[in-house]
Amino acid sequence: MDNKLPKVPEKALEALKEGIQSVLDSKDWSGFLSAIKQIHDYSFNNRLLIMLGQNKRGWPLSSLVAGKTKWNLKFNRQLKEGEFQKPIWIIAPVLIDKRDQNGQVLLRSDGTAEKIAVRFKGVKVYDHHQTHGQPIPEPDTSSMMAQLEDPVPQGVLNGMVSVAGRRQVKVHLNVPAEQLGKAYGCCWFQNEGRANKIEVVEGLNEATTVSVLAHELGHAILHNRDEYQEHDSSSIKELEAESVAYLVCSHYGLDLGGRSFQYIVHHNVASDDVVADLLKSGERIFRAYEEIIKTVDQCLEARA
Repeated sequence: MDNKLPKVPEKALEALKEGIQSVLDSKDWSGFLSAIKQIHDYSFNNRLLIMLGQNKRGWPLSSLVAGKTKWNLKFNRQLKEGEFQKPIWIIAPVLIDKRDQNGQVLLRSDGTAEKIAVRFKGVKVYDHHQTHGQPIPEPDTSSMMAQLEDPVPQGVLNGMVSVAGRRQVKVHLNVPAEQLGKAYGCCWFQNEGRANKIEVVEGLNEATTVSVLAHELGHAILHNRDEYQEHDSSSIKELEAESVAYLVCSHYGLDLGGRSFQYIVHHNVASDDVVADLLKSGERIFRAYEEIIKTVDQCLEARA
């Protein structure tokens, strides 16, 4: 079955490119990186769309963005008169039930239907300036690296270790924290440039371990030693690895929607190549994603 997500609609892609180019034109990458961290619970692409929408309206960058229903039910706030027709448009995949060759709906371990994305749709969200009502509670952003709480389908973690094994990469789980500093994981490379070891810090639950391992596998598959050693926490290499983790975890029902992409593109300050690099990254991300889930799915089928 084809696991590729559909392409982003051209209008949305143009808006994303406009957002990236506006940052390039400002020549203030450090300011952009500091500011965009304020937007939580959205993908990198939607952060850019929200940033662009807020900037055009003269509002400060803010994470206080939600759909009309969420404003009503969760925050007891309503849209101001006339604001319904002035949304900030973001994008979201349209999901349908995943079926086998006989047309039967495939179920997860918890009995819910597996989903696949068939296309993207526009989604309306609204900035808090467009609402009124009860005071907005201060968001808790104290733990951007909070552990995930989703159940992990049995065998997924072992399957991901098998992905590493097929690439002759050893996986060491439960590595003492003092060996990794503040990192949850690390990918190590041999002299000739090929990845040969992945370490994951001790004390993580299974869901978080899977997400960290998926991130480091992204590095192992896509990058060589020099690329890894030269990259930093805001480079396009980190965006690629975190995007791989997002797709892999989503495939197995782990919800990363509440965990922000902390790694934002920062590649040669104010370089015109950034937009082109972002577009190239899409193919690389999906190549790594498909390699990982193909092996893990094979392992899961062997267990059945």
